Amino acid sequence: LLTCMFFVYPMDAFVLRHVSMVLLFKGRAAHDGIDHLVLARRDRRILLTFALYLLTLLPALFLTNLGTVLSVTGSVAASSLCYICPGASYLAVH
Repeated sequence: LLTCMFFVYPMDAFVLRHVSMVLLFKGRAAHDGIDHLVLARRDRRILLTFALYLLTLLPALFLTNLGTVLSVTGSVAASSLCYICPGASYLAVH
């Protein structure tokens, strides 16, 4: 598990940081591919990386029961699969 998280966490954090930068700072133009201006700002990238790191570190430090985290994650994922995904699929097709 440690080896898996060692290699997966940086890749997930990279994607999350890129998507967050595009959504928070530039909007639709960056989403369409003109994102070099957003990603070139080193100060925003460092600040956002630190904030995302803290958002993942703080629950890991303070939550001692992993079962609670897994139950909340499972309930959110199951609800979105049951209620949101069918409607989104219908809207995407029609």
